[in-house]
Amino acid sequence: MIKTSSSILILSLVIYIFIEHTNRRAHELLQEIEYRGNRLIDETEKRIRQLINDTLFNINNQTTEQINSVIEQGRKHIPLQNPYGATTCTEWFGCHKGYCWSGCAGAFPSITGPEWCYTRKSYEKMTCLEDKDCSGCWRCASSCSV
Repeated sequence: MIKTSSSILILSLVIYIFIEHTNRRAHELLQEIEYRGNRLIDETEKRIRQLINDTLFNINNQTTEQINSVIEQGRKHIPLQNPYGATTCTEWFGCHKGYCWSGCAGAFPSITGPEWCYTRKSYEKMTCLEDKDCSGCWRCASSCSV
């Protein structure tokens, strides 16, 4: 009977040690899974933040490019002011209906907005086919538009 009790006690201890080892190993595996999951979440969050920042940067650049493009296109069609049609040069000039124009300041520039005039190099209005045929340094051949 003592032999049987000893055998049962030894067997119980072996089972207990096996269960404890299994529990410890399961706990270690769960901790490893949690660590890897947290690291994966951190890496994923970091990557998502980087993608969001890259996207915002690209959107900002595209918006800036589009705004600059609209401004450049507007320069050809909406002249700004060259004070009083003086001989000072302006970057606001171009070709319109076969004649060169330049920005100028008329009588009511703040009320009517940007004004322009046809330009002359000598005594006649300068003719043109394209914007590059004109110069922003030529004087007004007519009064500023109102």
